[in-house]
Amino acid sequence: MIAKNRYRSKSPESAASSTFASSSVRSGRASRSDGDATVRHIIAQAGTLFAERGYADTTSKAICEAAGVNMAAVNYHFGSRDGLYLVLLKEVHREVMSLDFVRQIGHSAAPPSDKLYLLIEGLLRATYDAKSWHIRLWARELLAPSPLLSQIMEEDTLPKFEVLRDVIMELTGMQLTDPQLLRSVLSVIGPVITLLMLDRRITTPIQPLYMHTVQDMARHMHTFTIAGLQAIARQAGYAADIQDKAGKQ
Repeated sequence: MIAKNRYRSKSPESAASSTFASSSVRSGRASRSDGDATVRHIIAQAGTLFAERGYADTTSKAICEAAGVNMAAVNYHFGSRDGLYLVLLKEVHREVMSLDFVRQIGHSAAPPSDKLYLLIEGLLRATYDAKSWHIRLWARELLAPSPLLSQIMEEDTLPKFEVLRDVIMELTGMQLTDPQLLRSVLSVIGPVITLLMLDRRITTPIQPLYMHTVQDMARHMHTFTIAGLQAIARQAGYAADIQDKAGKQ
């Protein structure tokens, strides 16, 4: 007796259905890919416009026209103009120095002086990219804050600030309640904030600094900062010797 074949060939209808399903999956993937590309394109165009015009003077209509998309695209992909702007501000933080990267430095086993150098170098590196809309957008946001700045400060800026603060505490022995701690953090980030807010396309007295490499600038700022922190720590009577905690740069 001949055994029945358990593996029957598909009927034409079944084969067609399978082909259609496979085609639908591919079509769905292509659609998602096209949607992702559209989102990235809108972000790039919107970032450039917001950097040039600012939050108040950049409309959804102008963004859609620049991106060459349907007038409803901003609301469709981002919910609103503010939703898009919030995405841009978070993109700025990722581009300049991501929170994950900052936390990785802070939680590493490296000497605190090395951690400080890496944080300074990372921030400086972003200021050297004159063509990026990210830095120009952030400078505009700091000079003319939007209603979304407080949210970004809480979610993205404050956690990075706390990592830098903890590194300085580790380096100097300062306590969290010491009023000199906040002043020390400000002294470290102040020069970088100045560079972030300056438009490199405009001639300024400090423009020649950009002829130096990022590494040269970072080493200088690191050496200057270490000396300042050591002086403050000694003045405050902390026993820790910062030089003993310094890595090699």
